[in-house]
Amino acid sequence: MLWINLLGYAASASVLATFCMSSMVPLRAVAICSNVLFAAFGALAHIYPVFVLHAVLLPINIVRLMQVVVSGHEAAAAVTSITLAPLLGVIRRPEAKLGVSSQQLKTLIAEWRCRARGRRELSELSARDHQDLGISRCDAQREAQKPFWQA
Repeated sequence: MLWINLLGYAASASVLATFCMSSMVPLRAVAICSNVLFAAFGALAHIYPVFVLHAVLLPINIVRLMQVVVSGHEAAAAVTSITLAPLLGVIRRPEAKLGVSSQQLKTLIAEWRCRARGRRELSELSARDHQDLGISRCDAQREAQKPFWQA
């Protein structure tokens, strides 16, 4: 059991070392080492989220190291397009998965924020303000209690 703890400490120390790096090649090399150590630690200690995380990060760090090492922008772009294209597509274009454009999403969020602000202000109105608006206090409370996503 002691050696599993030592493996965990070594993995943690390697992560700390990555934060001390100032150039990319050593950083990626130590990060790869960290991924291997943490994946082994997670598997041996039966901490499967740690194992899965570092099993996923390992190929990403390897590809990124290859990109840095390969000279020339075209070669690095080729490596990116071959190995990370599916992942980058999901990250850069969430609307492709959601079926809405980023502009529609921005509009929806702005509408929700406006609705939430209006309902918050409505809940803070006095009885005199309700009377001026021609709404009852009960109607104002009912509207103010609606969630922001509900029209």
